[in-house]
Amino acid sequence: MIGDEGAAALGGALATGAAVLTELKITHNEIGIEGAKALASALRFNKVLTSLDVGWNSLTEEAALGIVRVERQRNKLTSLGLASCFIGPIGAAEIAEYVSGSGVLTDLRLNNNNIRDEGAKAIGKALAVNGVLKNLDLGENEIGDEGAKSIGGALAFNGVLTNLLLWNNNIGDEGAKALAAALDVNRVLTILVLWANSIGDEGAKALASALRVNTWPPRQLTELDLGGNEIGDEGLYALASAFEVSGVLTDLWHL
Repeated sequence: MIGDEGAAALGGALATGAAVLTELKITHNEIGIEGAKALASALRFNKVLTSLDVGWNSLTEEAALGIVRVERQRNKLTSLGLASCFIGPIGAAEIAEYVSGSGVLTDLRLNNNNIRDEGAKAIGKALAVNGVLKNLDLGENEIGDEGAKSIGGALAFNGVLTNLLLWNNNIGDEGAKALAAALDVNRVLTILVLWANSIGDEGAKALASALRVNTWPPRQLTELDLGGNEIGDEGLYALASAFEVSGVLTDLWHL
């Protein structure tokens, strides 16, 4: 509960005296707009911080984007956490531009925002050209099948993303099919989290079909989370059969 005053104090230290601190995680601290401004201002002068997580505070979209705008120029962060910052589709599009141009960011957490399909499409376009991002958390963002299709399409070209978290959205069977199509050609994704996405038997069968061909090195998928969906016996049988055939997948979570 350090609030804006505490964030401002930390910002002052980052700007002047924290010459060796590389990681700062200040989630769940009731930091608001003024605190975010202080941190953004500090980043202009700090040359060493590489990991910043300000999620789960009281930031607005504009406050979160203030940090992103500074970082686009600074270009030092390898990890950025912006969970629950009230970021919507327009803000997500601006963050996507940042991702497109970043050559250092490997970990981005945008979970528990409201980016929806429009924002997911922008992120998908960024993934198609980004060459460094490895971990992306888009959980609980009201993403539907259209957003999932865009992300799936990007995965066909992306050769670096290893962890994709899309939990508690609404991608449904059509979104699952798009992601399954990506798995047919993607050779690097290792973890795919799809729990609570209204996926039924048809989506499960599409994923199962992809798992059957996602077995030859260097294809890497090892963990698939499909808990909390609407998969029945037919889909479960298809997944179990694919799991038995696959020589790579090691964890099929929560079914």
